[in-house]
Amino acid sequence: MKAKVSMATRWFLLAAMLFTGGTVLPLIAATPAATPIPVTLGGIIHPDSDDTLAFTPDGNTVFFDRSEGKHKTIMVSHKANGRWSQPEVANFSGHWYDQDPALAPGGSYLIFSSDRPVLPGGKRLARNVDGKAYHGGNLWKVAWKGSRWGAPTWLGSTVNQSSFLVSPSIAADGTLYFIQRGGDRAMHIYRSLYHDARYLPPARVSLGDPSVSTHDPAIAPDGSFIVFGYGKTAVGLGRLCIAFREGGHWGKPIDLGDAVNAVGPWGSHAMPNGRAITFTGNSAIYRLALEPWQRGRAAVR
Repeated sequence: MKAKVSMATRWFLLAAMLFTGGTVLPLIAATPAATPIPVTLGGIIHPDSDDTLAFTPDGNTVFFDRSEGKHKTIMVSHKANGRWSQPEVANFSGHWYDQDPALAPGGSYLIFSSDRPVLPGGKRLARNVDGKAYHGGNLWKVAWKGSRWGAPTWLGSTVNQSSFLVSPSIAADGTLYFIQRGGDRAMHIYRSLYHDARYLPPARVSLGDPSVSTHDPAIAPDGSFIVFGYGKTAVGLGRLCIAFREGGHWGKPIDLGDAVNAVGPWGSHAMPNGRAITFTGNSAIYRLALEPWQRGRAAVR
């Protein structure tokens, strides 16, 4: 069933069903679709090994993580005269399992996940899942020092309350979003407010049905929307959805449609202008314009 809200915006609501973890969930689906466009940056990006693109505000530098076997490293490339340079290992990465770089909207600092020891000379972080050992991850910060990135700083125990925090995303006011395992043993999105130069204890973000796992937040620079994975599917970490801020809470998740979700999307990042995201799919990295959903949102307010 679908109900037309506005002919001008072609905004429709329909009852869509998402199956995840044995639970059937209703979502809102938007029909003004946008087609995801593959991103190669002149051939320097390889979808079989690279993901989670994070651009500086001027669009001339990109960070991403690259997989080699069971190891991940954060890479950086710069654009000059319209061409992207060959990626190099970022000066703060290379030895540990580093992933998920996320730039602050102003570009003054970057947060990433790493299994590096919290204390000098300590052991790398690890986690146990059903009796098997895997790499862990805590959140670390590097600041831009004018000509290079500084040394990584652990975000501390207030934020890093478990051995596996990944997929950070940063709003302009400093609020930090990320995912970790909740009390139900499923992954969920959390946020930590930034106040008086320190992070406050994380709280779970309420998005849709609380029994459904949420993944890979991409918060808008101004905090007005969040794109995220909702539940789990056969081809990836859930359906990619968007939710808009409605006062003190988030609106219902809006499914981004089959053209987006058919590629098994994950690892979304908001572009600095807040009008598009990038995400990783099964066979490519993509860019998706959010204008159809933002336009529809403005029309129904």
